Formats: sequence, C-alpha cells, structure tokens
Amino acid sequence: MKSTIYSIEGMSCAACASTVEKALNATEGVNQAQVNLLQQTVKVDYDPQIINFEKMADRIENVGYHLLPSFDEALIQNFRIEGMSCASCAQTVEKAAKEMPDVHSAQVNYATATLNIEWKDKAHPEQAIQAVQQVGYDASLIISPEEHYQKDIEREQKHLTKSKRKIYGMVLLTLPLLLIAMGPMIGINLPSILSIKQNPLIHALLQLFLSAGLLYLGKEMFIRGFKSLINRHPNMDSLVAIGSGAAFIQGVVVTIYLLLHPNPSGHHLELYFESAAVIVTLMTLGKYLEDLAKGRTSSAIKSLMDLAPKEARRIKEDGSIEIIPSERIQPGDHLQIRPGDTIPMDGVILQGQSSIDESMLTGESMPVGKKAGDKVTGASINKTGSFTVEVTRVGQDTTLSQIIKLVNEAQSSKAQIAKFADQVASYFVPSVMIIAILSGLFWLLIMNQSLTFSLQIFISVLIIACPCALGLATPTAIMVGTGNAAQKGILIKSSQSLETTHQADTILLDKTGTITQGKTSVTDFYPLSEDKKDIVLSMLASVESNSEHPLAKAVINFAESQNIQYTPLKQIQTITGKGISGVVNQSVIHIGNLRLMNEILTSPIPQEFLAQAEKLSEQAKTVIYFSIDKEFHGILAISDPIKESSAGVVQQLKEMGLKVIMVTGDNQATAKHIGQVVGLDQVFAEVLPEDKSKIVKKVQAEGNKVIMVGDGINDAPALAQADIGMAIGSGTDIAIESADIVLMNDNLTTIPTAIQLSHATIRNIKQNLFWAFFYNIIGIPFAMGFFYLFGGPLLNPMIAAFAMSFSSISVLLNALRLKYLA
Repeated sequence: MKSTIYSIEGMSCAACASTVEKALNATEGVNQAQVNLLQQTVKVDYDPQIINFEKMADRIENVGYHLLPSFDEALIQNFRIEGMSCASCAQTVEKAAKEMPDVHSAQVNYATATLNIEWKDKAHPEQAIQAVQQVGYDASLIISPEEHYQKDIEREQKHLTKSKRKIYGMVLLTLPLLLIAMGPMIGINLPSILSIKQNPLIHALLQLFLSAGLLYLGKEMFIRGFKSLINRHPNMDSLVAIGSGAAFIQGVVVTIYLLLHPNPSGHHLELYFESAAVIVTLMTLGKYLEDLAKGRTSSAIKSLMDLAPKEARRIKEDGSIEIIPSERIQPGDHLQIRPGDTIPMDGVILQGQSSIDESMLTGESMPVGKKAGDKVTGASINKTGSFTVEVTRVGQDTTLSQIIKLVNEAQSSKAQIAKFADQVASYFVPSVMIIAILSGLFWLLIMNQSLTFSLQIFISVLIIACPCALGLATPTAIMVGTGNAAQKGILIKSSQSLETTHQADTILLDKTGTITQGKTSVTDFYPLSEDKKDIVLSMLASVESNSEHPLAKAVINFAESQNIQYTPLKQIQTITGKGISGVVNQSVIHIGNLRLMNEILTSPIPQEFLAQAEKLSEQAKTVIYFSIDKEFHGILAISDPIKESSAGVVQQLKEMGLKVIMVTGDNQATAKHIGQVVGLDQVFAEVLPEDKSKIVKKVQAEGNKVIMVGDGINDAPALAQADIGMAIGSGTDIAIESADIVLMNDNLTTIPTAIQLSHATIRNIKQNLFWAFFYNIIGIPFAMGFFYLFGGPLLNPMIAAFAMSFSSISVLLNALRLKYLA
C-alpha cells in the first residue's frame, strides 16, 4: 500500500471536496481518500499494482475536477548510481541521462552517488536505468529518502567490509613484492634463488605472479576503466587501468624475453611490476579511506533517521497496551507516551501534559511545555510527564520525513559554482591521456630517453591527474553544510539557496512573529461610552471569533478574560490590509485601522481619541478602531512584545555587512519605535500584504541581493519574490512552502547562523576547488618531467598514486570541518 498527497484544482466548497473524496473511495485499488479543502489536496492510500496516477486523474476528471501529479510521481525522480569512481564518471552518467528524449534536466551528485532527473511529461524510470547501464554503470530508483539511506547504509557497510578484506590481501602481496623488487636498493640481501643477478628469470616470474594476484584483487577498477574507455567516456579508472596495465605489460614482455633469452649474467631490462601493483593497492586504499570520509559527510541524515523509535505503545479499545513496530502505526491510533520516551509519530495530545525536547528537530535547546490539544512532533523526546497522543501523520507525511526529504533534495542539487568544475572534469580525462602520450613520446623520440624512462613518464602523468578531488570539492561541502544546518533547526532546500544566501547584502524582516513575539494582547480599551463597554466588547469578540489574525485572537482572549459572552459569527468579510466587518444583532461592525475608518465613517473621530491613539502608537502599540453602523465607537490598543533576541540579532546581521530593513503593515509610529529599539537601518510601514513583494522588488531594483524573513500567509509572495526566502518554522505552511530556507524554531539567532553557514560552506568549496586545481597544476608538470629538464626531481608512479589518493582525502577532510562549525 502506498500513500501519496495530490493537489486538486477546481474545488470551491465542502460539496466539491465530498464529491472528489467519494469518487476516489469508490475506485478499485484505493483504500482510503481524504480531502483537505483548505489546502486543496487529497491524501490517497492505494495499491500501486492495481491503480496508478493516470487512472485516478481520469476518475477525478469525470466528476469535473483536475488531479495534479505528486512531487514524487510527477516529473522528478532520484536514482542511486553504482560504479562511479570519479567526476568523469558522474559526467558520463549525466550526459547519458540528458540525451534521453523525455528528460527536461538531469544532475548527478558524485558525493551522494545519485542521479536527479526531471521529466518533461511522464516519468520513465526503466528508460533511465537502461541508459545508465549502457554507459557502464548500475542504477536503481529511490522510492523515499529513508529507504535510500537505509539501503545505502547496508550497501556501504558491505562494500567497506569487502574493501577492507581486499586491502588486507593486497598488502600481504605488496610487501613481499616490494621486498623482492626494491630490497637490494636499500641494502637488503635476498637469497640467491631470488637474486636479480643470479636468477633473473625466477626473480621476474615471482614478481609476475605476485603482481598478477594484486591486479586480480583490483580487477573491478580495470573492468570499469576499460568499459568506460570502450564506451568512449574515459574516467579515472581508465587512467589507472591504462597506467598500471602498461607497467604490468612491460613487465610481462621483459619476462617473456627472459624466458626466450636466459641471461646468466643477471642483467636484464628494468621491471615495473611493483609500480603496477603498488599503484592499484594505493588507489584501492585511497578509495577505501575516501568512502569512509564520504560516509561521515552524510551522517547528519543518518542520525536524523535514527531518531525515530522502532516500537510504540498503542492503546487498544479495551484500554490495554500493546507493543507494536512503529511502521504499523496508523493515523487515529492512540499511543501512550511515558517520561523518557521518543514520540514515534506526529500527533495531538489527548490528555496529560509534559515538557518536550524538540532540539533534534528545531535546534531549540530548551524543552517546550505541552498540554491537551497541543501538537507534538515525531522523534522529539518526552522529558517529564506521561500523556496520550492521537496520531495524525505517519510515514512520509511526518515532520521528520519531510525534513529528511528536504535535506536529501538539498544535498542532491547542484550549485552554480559546481558547473565550472563539471565542465573541466568532462574534458579532463581525455586531455590527460593526450598529455601522457605526448609526454612519453617527447622523452622517447626527442630527448632520446629509454623506453623504460618514457614509460615511467607516461604512467606518472596518467596516475597523478586525478579528477576525483575536483568532483568531490562542491558536493561534499554542501552535504556537510546542509547536514549541520539541519541539526541546528535550519532546513536549506537547495544548494542554490546556500550559494545565494552567501551573496546577499540586504535582509528584510517581517515584524509580527519575526521581530516581535507574535503573541498579542489587548493593553488598552477606550469605548466611546463606558456604559456600553461590555456590549461593545461582546460585539467585537463576535466579529473577531472567526478570524485567524493574531490581533483577532488578542481581542477574543481579552473578552474571555473579562468574562464577556459573545456569539461566534460564521461569516465575516475581510477588508485586505485594513480590517474586517461583520453583522451582530443586525448592526454592522467594522474593526480596523484609521484608513478603514476614514473610508466608512459618517462623522469624524473625536480629537481626544485621535490624540490618545497617537500616544499609544508612540509606545509601540497597535491601535485598532471600531465602529457600529458606521458610527465611531472607540479604540483599543494591542501590544506585541519585541523578542529579547531581536536587537542582538539585528546588530549581528549589520556586523556581517547586511543592511537590515523591517517591512510591516503596522502604522508608522509603532514601526518607527520598534525600528529605533532594535536598531534597524530602514523601516517600511503600513504596507499592504500584496505590496510586500513590491518592496522586495524595489530593494532588488537598487542592485541588492535580498533575503526576506517572514512567517505568515501575507509574507508568501514576498518570500517567493526575494532572492532568498526564510520562513520561521512556527509560521504557516504556505509561508514555509514559499521559502528557500526554513527556520524550524522562532528563535531569530538562527538567521545569522544560517547566513554564517552559507559563508562557511561556500568558502570551504572554494578552498576545495583551489586545492584540486592547484594539485593538478603542480602535479602534472612534475609527472611530465618538466622540472627534470632543469635538474629537478622526477616523479615516481608510486608517489603519484599516493599523492592522487591524498588529494581526494584532503578535500573530504576539509569539508568535514563544517560539521564542527558552531
């Protein structure tokens, strides 16, 4: 059974939702369908072997609505790629994917060994797998991030165990080979039977057998290398296969010569068996160490996956408790949570209260108090009391799964800075092969050096020029950076977001819920008539009862604190950016700002009330005006306290070189006061929701890269318009969906942390790229013998192999430093 959430177009009322739900539930293969009218979505539990998206879409079309594909089933798919050993391999796979007719775009991430494909009209996973196989690699479709990482862990463990055993075998063969080949050079006397002078044939044959065994253990490298060469997509394995293969063949030729022409004097051409063998051994060892380091770069997601408990205590209908595996939990189940338990799934507390540690998801260190009716998040830890929770979301719908999915998408995406490295890598290996051949011929034909010397040059160039470091430079830094961010409660949706954040020079902050706490309360109430105070407050509460605005909730809470009875209205009229209106006891009530009053009042507001309103505004309080039947009836003041962290964060952002601006719909006086208190550079006040995005455009038009931070529905257009949208995680779903970066808690200190992480990650990428390019710029001339022409050293192929492995490992170790960034 599979569970997927689809979007639906055309629903406008509860009857529409009921029609869609009924149509799907009557469809064969659908177990259950639940429509969310507010979000315009439907969650469908279905059997994919019986029904697919196309059939469900047809069913919905028949009843007059339009079903949109889900993200997973639509046009974007991820594949696990096996067999890649360097950046050139990634380029080969990416090119093969892009050449498929139905592909809109394709990106390969070498560090995560994944291929991301966006299809044009319809997904063709089988076609993608075949295309990858045709160029010499294996591919498998990733169903979910959790499944991918779980299988990845198992696969990596098996691979590392196999590699470790292989290395042990190689070392056991390499040590005697080096002793036989190089022992006499360092003063070690060998038995006469192994002596190059007394028994050259036996000496050569023994090296042949030992090196043949070593090459057999490293045969995968040769298979991949020559397969890629045959497919005209040479990679790093191709360079190693040619280089070490050439050294081995040279040794075989010399050995055959000795068989045909025994040389009792003990003099024969120099052998290169040990170079071939040691190169393969060092390459295998380097790859093993690289895999170990790469495993650590993805530890953030693996640790997130480990947060979810394996079992849960489900309360049965008779009140008894049963222990069940977490994967059997269903929406609607009641679970018993005891002190110290990890909450298995998202849900709502039915009874009991406790404090919950959500630090692993939000980065917030202090436990959060929870009571009946409050939501709890799966993978958070219950600290004190016991409670019963009703499960609302399971599987891929949980907050934890969504976090893993977002981090996985960010790590699989490709930053702009990586494109230059990709272009270089695509031409790198063929260029190296040409340079190696020309260098060998130069020394053989022009400098009249021996075939042995020229062969050494040829092999050294092939081995030293490793594009692995180039391919690892960007994705590993992004993996570690986004993983570290996730553990701090910062979800970065893509590597492009990380890169753009680094470039930002201006940050726009919403006021309510961002700079202020977003928990408003009525501080002052001045009705026109004191005698009718309770009646007026009851009317106001009735109108505000159906509004979700924070100011409306403040009025409701104030009325309830005064024990005022009111009748909830089912319908109100929202006057965008100005206020609301409703009918109570046949009287028309308007509640809103001064702009609204000026439009609807039949007589002017008394001067003393305007003076009082101005005084309240100067105290950073929001003044609300109200009228009955278009006659002014008073004002009330609402205060939203400034967060303790706001001033410090603003100062920190300014020290980082950012211009800090506040954008709010509140009045000028209140906004100006807050701006002065927290030290803002500029304030835009009395901005209508639809105009917030215009402010962003205005700042961008001045040549600025803009970050917009907000938490409400009215911030969504501005978040989407900004170069980077940051949504406070406690805000609305639509704001979070519109954002590029999600801050899982409402602590403003995560804003500079996110920006610092972007700076550190991009700086790390540049360091990695510099090292990768610098290494090749210096290494290749050494291997070509350029410095040897002027009396300098000559690079030994074995040293080249060591240096090649070290370059990749050093890049990975540098990226891992991001894990420890505070």
